[in-house]
Amino acid sequence: KKLPLKTINIFLDKPRDFEGNVDISLLYNLDKKSFATKISSNKTSINSNQIILDIGEVQYSDSFFDLDLSLLLNKSSTPINISGSIPLNKEDKLELRLNGNGKFIELIDIYADDYFTFKKGDVNLRMIIKGTVKNPIANGFIVIKDSDVDIYRNIIKNINSTIIFDFDHIEIKNFQASDDISGNIFIQGALPFHNKSIFNDLEISLVTNK
Repeated sequence: KKLPLKTINIFLDKPRDFEGNVDISLLYNLDKKSFATKISSNKTSINSNQIILDIGEVQYSDSFFDLDLSLLLNKSSTPINISGSIPLNKEDKLELRLNGNGKFIELIDIYADDYFTFKKGDVNLRMIIKGTVKNPIANGFIVIKDSDVDIYRNIIKNINSTIIFDFDHIEIKNFQASDDISGNIFIQGALPFHNKSIFNDLEISLVTNK
């Protein structure tokens, strides 16, 4: 009961401003060498941003971690959902499902400190990650609409694009953005994740103006 969330910092290179506590209920089976745990949050936050663990279930058996997690940010009713299985052996098959529902980019913003700030807009993420931990493949999409971000104190505005993860490569469809003055960026094309055999068949086109 009431395990301080700040204890996570012992695993991080750079400490974060964690507040609040978590309660953990753990059932361990000595014979099967497996466990099941339920985690609940109590007034938890990161860098003054409230994070509620709506669902927190983790199980381990046969060298696989099974996850069912649901996070709520800053009193939002729209959760970030993470579910699936992660193998302990990097050569075994993994399967994870991510559903950001427009909130995943805000979680990145919270974790990135001052290096990245999501100003406004709509970013939706849905993704299935398979393959192995060593060589993952992804299937899903990110849709960005009328979004503004600050990256290392550089303002990028009016971002619109659809990014498709098509198993072994990523496809960027009509990425458009502008800077804080009058410059524009246009990106379109595709690149592989790690399969060099299809590298020559894919390309990225980048055009900048001012």
